[in-house]
Amino acid sequence: MLGGVIVAAFFVAAFFGDFGILRVGDPGLVILFMPLFTAFVLGLLLVDYELVQTVIAALLATGVAIGLILTFMYAPDLAGVAVRPPPYEGAFSAILLFPLILLGTVLGRAIGERILPPQDILDRQKALMAETREWHEQLAKSDRAGPAQERKP
Repeated sequence: MLGGVIVAAFFVAAFFGDFGILRVGDPGLVILFMPLFTAFVLGLLLVDYELVQTVIAALLATGVAIGLILTFMYAPDLAGVAVRPPPYEGAFSAILLFPLILLGTVLGRAIGERILPPQDILDRQKALMAETREWHEQLAKSDRAGPAQERKP
């Protein structure tokens, strides 16, 4: 949910620069970069969860962001103080958020699995390493015992 709030805040600040605290030079860069960056961080945080839950988190962040953006755009009309209809290009460009957030979340999770693997994967790797060492020890013992038995008869 917080990812959606962050994306919506930067989206509104970029699209409606006159009403925002932040002044951005190129709104297109902010509109493309912030959803990717925020979703990338979200994907890094969701490394311990399944991929389906990561996609659901991306959908939730997108829904929250689009809801907040549309609320901001239609707030004057809902309050009854609108002088003109709201700019519809902002509503249509909010559709861009879904693929950007989904892409950023999946990329963040994929890179996060490489640099920050989940604890259960680390535990499985340690167990596999211990089992492999045990097999090597048993093979070494059987190799030492095998030729000695053949020499006795």
